[in-house]
Amino acid sequence: MLKRRFGKGPETCNVILKGNRIYVYMRNFITPAEEVLVNQEQLELAFHFRTAVINSVTQEFLPEVVKILGISFDDYFHDWNYDKNTGILLLEHAQSDHEDKVDYSYQSSLVQLIEKVGSEYHKKPASINIVKLTQNICVIESKEVLLPLERFVYETGNKDLLLHQVFQIKDGYWKSRGQFESLFNRLIEDLFIMWDYKNNRNYIIFIFNKLYIMK
Repeated sequence: MLKRRFGKGPETCNVILKGNRIYVYMRNFITPAEEVLVNQEQLELAFHFRTAVINSVTQEFLPEVVKILGISFDDYFHDWNYDKNTGILLLEHAQSDHEDKVDYSYQSSLVQLIEKVGSEYHKKPASINIVKLTQNICVIESKEVLLPLERFVYETGNKDLLLHQVFQIKDGYWKSRGQFESLFNRLIEDLFIMWDYKNNRNYIIFIFNKLYIMK
């Protein structure tokens, strides 16, 4: 479907199914049109172009997933890193409540770090939960992350005004990745942040390098 819509598909595509969530991590499929926009630093236009296509592809993809897995998905989110030519798509069932069991002290340390780093860029979340943690990926869900002004901007249909802020927030987390690498004891290869403005939450996704940090 991606190849039909974009003219090419991703070079690699890794799919993870856990609970009622599907994570699709993709590499290397930037289109010539997007490459021109990115080179001209028109990231917002590139993002809008890809969002329109992904929305269309996902609407076709979801019925196929239901047929194969017997699971319906109510929401989907995506994020892209044009500098790395990578992206991630998350499909989610509305009743998704699966969370990987994580040592309490480890989770507490990660929550404190998210609060510390995030406080420089956005509202302190009401709750932070690790919904997935493996040797390859860590997925963190934060709830109640929007300021009243941000909710107003979204509800009045001005999401474009939030896009620049989204880029800044992710850039801030990326610059702070050394603190997360020390906690994870893993090198971070990629970082994504997906925003669910309707439900006032976001997902932060760390993709780990195969290498461990030697201490």
